[in-house]
Amino acid sequence: MPTADESKARDKSHDVASRDDTRERERPVGAQGLAPTLARLTMIGWFVAASISVGAIAGWWLDGRFGTAPMLLIGGLLIGVTVALVGMVRMLQAVGSK
Repeated sequence: MPTADESKARDKSHDVASRDDTRERERPVGAQGLAPTLARLTMIGWFVAASISVGAIAGWWLDGRFGTAPMLLIGGLLIGVTVALVGMVRMLQAVGSK
């Protein structure tokens, strides 16, 4: 059966451990947490640029094939912008939740 001193020591060590866990969760983003976040944000920029570019190039190419200039180019741009916005919002939500 533990004595009163042993119980206090065990409770005290538990309090210290729980405070240490809280401190780690409350720390601001350090150098190790910043690099993955910047990488994700850079990836978002490339995703937006690629989505819009692919839509525009596909529309331009289809316009050349079917002689419908500039209708498919505009359609490709609109599709590219829509894909870019939806993807960007999803990626930003993922970055914000971590």
